Amino acid sequence: MNKINPMAAIKDGWRLTKEHFIVSLGLVLAYMAISLLMGFFPTEGFMGTITMVLNFFIEAVWTLGLIRIAVDVVDGEEPRFGAFGEVMPRLGHYIVMMVILAVIVLIPASIILAIGAATCGIALTTLAAFDLSLLSTMWIWILLSSVFAIYICLRMFFAPYLLVDRNMGVVEAMKTSWKASEPIQGKILAFLLLSILIVIVGLLCVVVGVFVSAVILIYAQAHFYRQAFPAGLQDPLLVEDTNVVVQ
Repeated sequence: MNKINPMAAIKDGWRLTKEHFIVSLGLVLAYMAISLLMGFFPTEGFMGTITMVLNFFIEAVWTLGLIRIAVDVVDGEEPRFGAFGEVMPRLGHYIVMMVILAVIVLIPASIILAIGAATCGIALTTLAAFDLSLLSTMWIWILLSSVFAIYICLRMFFAPYLLVDRNMGVVEAMKTSWKASEPIQGKILAFLLLSILIVIVGLLCVVVGVFVSAVILIYAQAHFYRQAFPAGLQDPLLVEDTNVVVQ
């Protein structure tokens, strides 16, 4: 059995950051350099669309690569830049997953906001422009839509990791994440709140702190995933209470 412990994940993230700091920092700096370079590309018109699509693909590849690297490091392996090439076959699956999640989140959230706008007597055209003055009138409906989006993110926390680590299909990964996260939603929320706290501390420590906090969270998230889905177990897992058991 495996205890689900958010603080243990953060502590292990810090330990792995110290052990692999140079390589990990290089990964973060490389991503920031690419992002900075993309900032010089056009942002308007047809070329702006090309830039946006290119940014999306770079972000997707980087996310999948970091997941593969971080999970491997948690399993005791050394960071490998070749992991980015290994995850390319999963790129299409990841993009489909992100589109599905966007639809799942945006459509209900839009309906909630539309109901709020109708209740508050606000025209949809005004809502689309989103004047900041609407916050005082629409705050409860904006909060409801935000809570819904956060809830979906909590339930889908494991999905990208399952896609990469277990080569699951899109639907299978989402279903497995939904099922596994059900009894530990509070644990996942606690982990995300701890992650936000680390980001804030990193920002307060300015440049170096931002880099360090980013690396810590990369490994901490992978460790949290491994707590729920230990390596070497091929059968589907169900999470009961705070214990992981194989059915």
